[in-house]
Amino acid sequence: MSWPASATGAMPCLRAPQKLQDHIYSSAEESPLCSSDEFVDTSSDGRSASPAPSMYSFSSSVDGRTMLREAYGRILNNQNDTYFLPADNEEHRRLDLQHQIITLALGSLYPAPNLVRRALAPRPGKTAAILDVGTGSGSWAIDMAKQFPHCSVVGVDLAPPRVDGDLPPNCRFEIDDANLGFSHYRESFDVIHARSVSAGIRDFPQFLEELAQALRPGGVVLLGDGEMQLYDEWQEPLAYSAQGSSDFSWLHSVFFAGYNAMKTRGGSVDSPSMNPTWLRNIDAFTDVGWHKVYIPLGPWRCGDERELLLAEMLREDCLRYIAGLGPYLLSEGYFPESVEMMTREAATELRELRVRFHTRWSFAWAVKK
Repeated sequence: MSWPASATGAMPCLRAPQKLQDHIYSSAEESPLCSSDEFVDTSSDGRSASPAPSMYSFSSSVDGRTMLREAYGRILNNQNDTYFLPADNEEHRRLDLQHQIITLALGSLYPAPNLVRRALAPRPGKTAAILDVGTGSGSWAIDMAKQFPHCSVVGVDLAPPRVDGDLPPNCRFEIDDANLGFSHYRESFDVIHARSVSAGIRDFPQFLEELAQALRPGGVVLLGDGEMQLYDEWQEPLAYSAQGSSDFSWLHSVFFAGYNAMKTRGGSVDSPSMNPTWLRNIDAFTDVGWHKVYIPLGPWRCGDERELLLAEMLREDCLRYIAGLGPYLLSEGYFPESVEMMTREAATELRELRVRFHTRWSFAWAVKK
């Protein structure tokens, strides 16, 4: 059976984000993960501003201890205790892979392509703007900046992205916690994208209200997330099975433990299945739509070339994902040796194709009236 859906509430605080300026980190050597320079608070620079300029920004010399922290053997963000997946280069490489998977699965950088292209169509005297909430490694924001060079693109996350090469001139990144609201972005964007953010959002319906207010009339919100619920080979939701039962799976057990740990920390991990309903409940939105994609976890069945590629890529993504669940599980009181055994056995199941599971990716969108 499926896990129950719920959402926790938290009143947002109102304040502006910090801007990543002067330099985008292009290698591990330059990254704040390796930096011990002092934090610098600067209020302005010569670069083009985002639609709502930040009050606080930081230069290329960033003290990693200010924005990032080391815990349970990984580097985590230092802004938000709800989101406990890593924020290091290893995780950003996983997010790059996940970006490729989703783009291939959708056949595009975004669902609802007609709505997106209409919202971003060039108009005299207006610069269209795109916001990527939870930008992660920055891959989606950068690709959108390249596809829509006439648009301004802002990526927001709890930690700096890992960017290889030069950044497009119409793309920038800021540090912000989406739980604190977007009052500084009122009616500033034509497209807002939020993908794989549910684990870090405490009140997802309120988050959607904030996105609605940050959109311009006619703007589009795009949501996407992989579910923590796993599905069997017939795409039916898996029921939890205890160790020792005939259908027990270490992989399913790790996902179930991760789901509970995220819920305990206040994450809205049930939001992927609830987003269409929540969007319809917001008066500001119309044209609500959704799309669900099932992808095999590993190439355990004979599909076409595209499906086999997706399945193989997703298996690699999942191997890296379960390795990154360590901070969640250890912070919940699991013994290190238990976490090591669970993740090792889950990885073995994946590599040896002992289980035939699907994941489901849920996408939803709406247009602001």
